[in-house]
Amino acid sequence: MKVFIGYISLSGNTEKMAVIIKDRLAAAGCKVEMERLDRLETDTLKDYDLVFIGSYTWNKDELPYEAIEFYEELGQADVYGVKVACFGSDDLSYTNAYTAIDMLLKKMKDHGSNVYGETLKIHQKTTTYNQIKRCEDFADQVLMWSTKRKKWRLFLRSRALNILHYAKPASL
Repeated sequence: MKVFIGYISLSGNTEKMAVIIKDRLAAAGCKVEMERLDRLETDTLKDYDLVFIGSYTWNKDELPYEAIEFYEELGQADVYGVKVACFGSDDLSYTNAYTAIDMLLKKMKDHGSNVYGETLKIHQKTTTYNQIKRCEDFADQVLMWSTKRKKWRLFLRSRALNILHYAKPASL
């Protein structure tokens, strides 16, 4: 499966989330490409089986300036049917936290993208075990949603139940 992760990060938190998601998808056998949104040609999104978009919110309720061109180009790009999942980090002290990622999600949905139902939103730093686990679980869930492969579901279920299918039985 060919996956693209596009992100914008100011403090490095959203980029850390993108790297965690990338590593998780690569471990699952996906071919993953990652690039900043300000360097992305929106028409290339159609070339991927799955797209992740990540952003922070600027000035309490605005798109980061690096994402404005990407946002505007979405209006002219052919993103119909593209499977998209969104993620981002923000400061929860803002009254309108995560506004930018919600704006990008809505724009993708309005132009016909097949958008994953949940958005991964993490408060600033992504270094705690719980936050890293949330990023990994998000990647797993989106991959399962996008492929709907029974094998992958069995693997995730087995992992959740700590059933090791690959272990050889002990013999006496």
